[in-house]
Amino acid sequence: MAPVHWRHLWTGANSGYYTFWWPAIRHDSFVVVTAAEGRTSDLVPDRFVGAAWIEVYSVAPFDGGVAFVLLWAAAYPNLDVWTDITIFDPSDASGTN
Repeated sequence: MAPVHWRHLWTGANSGYYTFWWPAIRHDSFVVVTAAEGRTSDLVPDRFVGAAWIEVYSVAPFDGGVAFVLLWAAAYPNLDVWTDITIFDPSDASGTN
């Protein structure tokens, strides 16, 4: 299985905890979440680096989804934010301590 990706637009979002439900994700999945400010246009996705400086923290996969935190300055409420969620191939070489 190759890595798989899902792109999701959170409209009118604020800093805080987010949960994305995706049956392909398991508690032991290797998951990466990236985020960028977006806007509504004919382009999908229409992402840009704005003044809000969106950060992703505490990515925690679980059986059926992933929880994570999106943070940016409170001066920028109700943003449209695109997230790209990638699940890596579980057969890729990896380690655990």
